[in-house]
This record gives sequence, C-alpha cells and structure tokens, in this order.
Amino acid sequence: MKSCCRLIIIVVVSINCCRQTGVAGQSVSRLGGIVRQQTFQSWWKEKTVELEENELDESDQLNLIQQWLHDLVVRLVSSSYPTAVASNISHQCQVDSIHYVHNLYRRSWAMQMKESSGKVPIGLYGSGNFHADGLFDECLAVRGPNFTGQYCTAYFKAAPVMQSDIIDPQVPTNNEERSANLVTLLQLLGALSPSAGRVEPKVAQADVLAYAFPSISFCLPSSCSADDLGQAVAELVGSYIIANYSLVTVTDEVYCFTDDEDPPSFDGPDITVIVVLSSLGLLVVMATVHDAWRMILNEPFDSKKDGHVINVLHCFSALTNGRRLLSMKSTKSPSNLACVHGIRVLSTCWVVIGHSWIIGPASNSMNPSMVNDDAMTWWFQGISNATISVDTFLLVGGLLVSYLLLAELDRNKGKFNIGFFYLHRYLRLTPVYAIVLGFVATLIVYTGTGPNWYNVQLSAYGCRINWWWHFLYINNLFPTDINVQCMEQTWYLALDMQLFILSPLFIYMLWRRKNIGLALLAFVFLGTIGANFAIFAVFDLMPTIMPTRTFDTLAMGLDADYYYTKPWTRAPPYIVGVWLGWFLHVTKESQKRTSKIILVIFWTLSSAIILAVIYGLVPYLDENKVPTIDPAISLCYGSLHRAAWAIAVGWIVYACTRGYGGFINRLLSWKGFLPLSRLSYCVYLIHYSYLDAFYASNRKLVYYTFLSQLTTYFGILVTVFGLAFVVSITVEASFLNLEKLVFAPFYPPKPRESEVVQQHSSRRIDWKSKSFNKY
Repeated sequence: MKSCCRLIIIVVVSINCCRQTGVAGQSVSRLGGIVRQQTFQSWWKEKTVELEENELDESDQLNLIQQWLHDLVVRLVSSSYPTAVASNISHQCQVDSIHYVHNLYRRSWAMQMKESSGKVPIGLYGSGNFHADGLFDECLAVRGPNFTGQYCTAYFKAAPVMQSDIIDPQVPTNNEERSANLVTLLQLLGALSPSAGRVEPKVAQADVLAYAFPSISFCLPSSCSADDLGQAVAELVGSYIIANYSLVTVTDEVYCFTDDEDPPSFDGPDITVIVVLSSLGLLVVMATVHDAWRMILNEPFDSKKDGHVINVLHCFSALTNGRRLLSMKSTKSPSNLACVHGIRVLSTCWVVIGHSWIIGPASNSMNPSMVNDDAMTWWFQGISNATISVDTFLLVGGLLVSYLLLAELDRNKGKFNIGFFYLHRYLRLTPVYAIVLGFVATLIVYTGTGPNWYNVQLSAYGCRINWWWHFLYINNLFPTDINVQCMEQTWYLALDMQLFILSPLFIYMLWRRKNIGLALLAFVFLGTIGANFAIFAVFDLMPTIMPTRTFDTLAMGLDADYYYTKPWTRAPPYIVGVWLGWFLHVTKESQKRTSKIILVIFWTLSSAIILAVIYGLVPYLDENKVPTIDPAISLCYGSLHRAAWAIAVGWIVYACTRGYGGFINRLLSWKGFLPLSRLSYCVYLIHYSYLDAFYASNRKLVYYTFLSQLTTYFGILVTVFGLAFVVSITVEASFLNLEKLVFAPFYPPKPRESEVVQQHSSRRIDWKSKSFNKY
C-alpha cells in the first residue's frame, strides 16, 4: 500500500516537472494523460520487484495483490462527505453539508448528490486513471431544501516537506479527532504512514496543468465555496507525510459550477468584440440581400457604374464570396501548381488529427494505457509525427513566394513595390486572425461549460494579455509561459511571417545575380543546419517530441524556447522552398526530359526519406526497452529530419509539375481540393480553440479506442471545415475583396494568354543567353 502512495507522488511530481520546464509548443499542457499511465506502469513494475524480493510464492503474491486492491476499493467506496466534518469552513456550508448527510437514503435529492460525486476512478488498476469524476449535469440539477447542487473538483499535487514543517505525530490534530470514522479516497494515502509525522495542511489555486493532477469531484451544496472544499479536503489528507512529500489540495472557483449562476457581465473587450462582430454581420447581411436582389433582377455588378459605396458593400456579399470559394476552376497557365492544393489540404488534415489526439485521448481518456499501447505501434507514428506537417507548410510558403515574386520581377524587369509586398501579406493574414483572436479572448468563454472549462478561460486570458504579440507576429520569440497561452498553434504564423520578411533578400539576389543568390541561400541553409546541431548538442534535446517516452519528453523543456518555434532553427524547409520556387521558375519552359533511371532514383530516395522520417524512431518508442537514445541518433535525426522531409516533399512537387507524378499528381491535383485549400488558413486558425472547447466541455473522460477516436476525428474535421467556411465567406474573403478594391492600382493587370506565351518565349531566349539552358 505504501507503493500506492509513491505512485501518486510520482504522478504529481512528474507533472510538476512538466510545469516547471515546459514542453514544446502546444504540447506543453497536454502530456498529463500519458504521464499518469506511464507512472502507473512504473509503480506496478516496482511492486512486482518488491514481491519477488520478499521471496513469496506465486499464490501468496496473488493473495497479497488482491488484498491491496480490495483494501483500496473498500476505502474508496466508503468515502464520506468532507465538508460535513471539516472545521474552518463557512457555517452555512457546514450546516447544509450535515443536512445532506442526515438525509442520505431518505431523500431523492440527497441520493442524487451522492451518486453525482466521484467514486472509484474507472480504470484505476489496469489503465492508470487517477480521476474520480462524477456526474456533472446531474449534480447541477440537484434541488435541495435551501440550496442547489454544485459540481466542484479537487486536485492534488505534491510538495516537498522540510524538517521545520513537521509537527509531532503523537499529538492528534483537531481534524483527526473529528474524522476518526471518516474514510475517504485520499485519507488512504496518509493512513499508511502513521509514524512519518504531520504538517499543516496546504491549499493552492489551480493553474493550466491542474486538470492533469489526480483529482476527485464532489457534488456540494451551492452555499459552499471552492475554498471550503479545499480546506475540508486538506484537513483530511494534507497533514500526512508520504515519502517526504505532503499533498497540496488544489481548488479554485473556476472548477466549481452551478446551474443558477448569474449571467456574466460583459466588460470593455467583450463589448468591443460584440460591436465589431455585429457591425460585420450587418454588412454581410446587407450585402448578401442586395446581391440576391440583383441576381433576381438579373442586374450583374459593374464596378465602374455602381459607385464606391456599392463596390465596398459588395465585398461583403456571402453569395459572391461563397461562389468564388467553392469554384473548382483552375488556371490553365504554365504557372499553375495544382498539386500544391492537395498537399496543403492533406497537411491541414494532418495538423488537425495531431492536435485532436494531443488534446483528446492523450490528455482526457479514462484508459491512458490503451492510448500508450497504440502510440507504441509503428503504424501510429503517422499521427505521432504530425509536427512535420508544419515543415510542409514552410516548404510550400517558401516555394510560392519565390515562384510568384520571380514572375513579378520578370514582368517588371526587376522592379517590385516592396512596401506593398509586405502590406499585402499583412492584410492578407491579419483581419481574419484578429477576428478569431478577439472571439477567443472574449466571447468563447460564454459558449459552453464543463468540468475542465478552465482551459478555455485560460486561453481567453492569455489572448487578452499577449494579443499584441500576435498582431506583430513575434509571439514565437518569447519564452514559453504555459500559464499565458493564446491560440498556441499560431507560433507558425509568426515564424512564416518572419521568414517571408527576409525572403526578398534571397529571391531578388537569385533573380539579379544567380550565383551569388545560390551561394547566399546555401550559406544560410548550412548555417541553420549548423545551429540545429549546436542546439541539440548543447541542450541534449530529444530527436523529436515522443509522448511514449514520458520522462525524456518532460526533460525536453528547452525545446520550445530554443528550437521548435524559432526562425533560425526552423528555416531550412522554407529555404528549400525558396530554392525550389526558383528552380521551377527558371526551368518551366525547358523541353528537356528527365531519364527514367533518374526518376526511379529520385522517387526511391524521396520515398525512403519520407519513411525514415516518419518511422525511423520506432525502435526507440519504448522507454523501458531502450532507456536512453544514442546521442548521435538524437543529434542527427533532430537536426536533419525536417530539412530532409522538405527535400523529399519538394521532389514530389517538382515531379508533379513536370509531368512525372503519375497517379500521385492526379490525386494531389484533384479539383475538389481547390475549395478546401482556400479554407486551410481558417481551419488552422479555428481548429485548436474548437478542440479546446470541445474537450473542456466533456462531462466525463472518454474511453479511447482507435476506431472511436477516428470517428470523432472525422466529425471534428467536418465541423472545423464548416466553421472555416462561415468565417472565410464572411470575414476572410470580405477583407481580401476590400483590400483589392482599395489597393487596385498596385495590382498588376492580368496578361492575356497570347502575352503569357510571348513572355515565356522571350524569357527562354534570355535564359539561354544566361546559360540557363543546362537545366
């Protein structure tokens, strides 16, 4: 039984370590479920070793284990009501709690309160679940004589005990005298160490990682506060010393819920966002109605005749924006990169499935051992390694900016408006970004409720504090603070913007002085690779985030601050994209065909790289079988795998645009990907906050199976694409139209097809004169 105590201590200490160090990116606060499961396995292994050392025969070992489990269940099931016997809590709370106890088995409302409180955690023995959750809605529906039901959760973390904190164990405290016949889930821990001394009970308030701590939920009278619950539970278990640690009870009003809460009062930011969204909604309705009326009258829009007011209003028409977004017409010009649409959509889906697994079953399942078992399999690495989907985005971003800017430099003979180049990018990304961030910062907290709704509130708080980081696209440059997180996935947008700002330096040099440009590009590429090697060597980082290696992942706290989100370490895929865009640009009129042997070699190498990146670390998944990863493996894989991935995907893009893609090109160039590709930015902005709210509102932990999670994932995917469609046609497309209207003089006129052919021919002659014919 003492090992059971050590189990809980290991859990809470491990999570404390995670809290202090911080893990990369959005994984910061999402490792609790796997931590719980792995530490449970560690405890069970320890207990097995202990039995073997005691030299008990198999029958005695089995009987002893059964006795441990039986004692634990008896103590859990016979849990009583902490606020009914506590001191130093509010008088009304204690009176109502005692009234509840006296009416047990006599009144239906009292029985409803009892069954709504947490019992034995489901999956405690075999699955590593340490959350004794209750019935959320049933508790809120309780109607007692003078109070209603209130659902509160108490969490527990470990605090080291100093010698000066210890009280004489021979002197009983008041709470021990009053609760001698009270057996609760957590008294079990301290009862196993009667001679270890006592300390003063401690309570603390919740933070972002509270949901990952072991917990028990209670259905309390509404007259009780979170402080009352914290004091009551702390009196029962907080004075015990277990393995030189005491248990700190964590409660907070944000983890207490009632059904008769007063409507929230809107503050200044709330009102501001409501006014902005209402004004925008009014414009969209007016524009859509006006557009529909003119369609009925068969009066098409004419920008020259309608005037400025109508033209501005027309930018917000949901009908027009919807038609354009859903259009599957693609350009027939040689500059078309149709396969990019499929790559972008598949990468977006990959991002969503990765985040849905991190926020969902990895953190909110009642059987985390099954989650970990699946994560140990080779086929699951396609989900576990979803972080490399971001490198695909970086590759595509560098490719498009290089390809399009080189075309503009050709068209304007080396001239381009760099101010408008940056302004267009900012206006392309920021308006819809600002609307979504404003909603997350203010109104999202009013959209639901649930036992873990505090996660949503913390995200809203973070956005209110750090909103200006996001609008300046510098949020990836600051140290990770898990208590102030806002739209955690948007570090990539800041990274992409920073690389975009630097890109003209390389692209213009490639256009003006090819050799110097290529040398500069190679120098920066090798420099960033070298920086990765140095960072991985100095800070001894893991090769990548590996949730199955719990303690190694917890030790990887410097990842976010020194590697994962920084432009000087994540630039290689973007640089590969810039080079690929240049190469596609200068060879797009080349008639030279690549030999089949070269194609086979490059397709084989590309496939091998992709498989190695995704599945290369399978032998190191199990921390028990491979306690440490060879530093050379961590150094080489961690420093090179993202650049290698970009090169492999870059080959696929090149092969598809040059006619060597076969069925892969037909798949990626499918016209059905066009509208979905246009939605990918909004999906990226929306999905993480939606997942946060979805799982925070879950009344119970989910029972994980791969099939059930896969079904849930497709439902989430359809939902976020549907939400993205609404946001896109009302916000994103509207402001894009408005920008084009305001800055129309800065947009170059679209050349006619004959002009395009003539330009391509003239450039082909010019390339020959510059020795480009070797391509």
